Amino acid sequence: MAVNLGYYTISVRDLDRAATFYAGLFGWELSREHDTYLHAGNTAVPMGLTRGEPSALPNLYYQVDDLEAAVELVGKLGGRAGEILESRTGRFALVHDDQETSFSLWQPAA
Repeated sequence: MAVNLGYYTISVRDLDRAATFYAGLFGWELSREHDTYLHAGNTAVPMGLTRGEPSALPNLYYQVDDLEAAVELVGKLGGRAGEILESRTGRFALVHDDQETSFSLWQPAA
């Protein structure tokens, strides 16, 4: 099974300030999805900004064809998964590998 990076988010404290900064720096066209999230509509890999504590690294979402099967496999391999959530762009779940490294799985919307 080939798995590619399908989405990523950057965590920032202030979405409005981040929108001004990243739009000015990269020309990202950001649209507000809800009060804690902005989606960038003009990037090669889909991405967005999420309100939270800043992180040195983005949250990576690996694209899968069957989210339920992938979440189940995480558990079988000794990891753990959070609940499956939905957004306009698809369904996703935060997961941890068997050493507590976190990343997300993402199944794009139809």
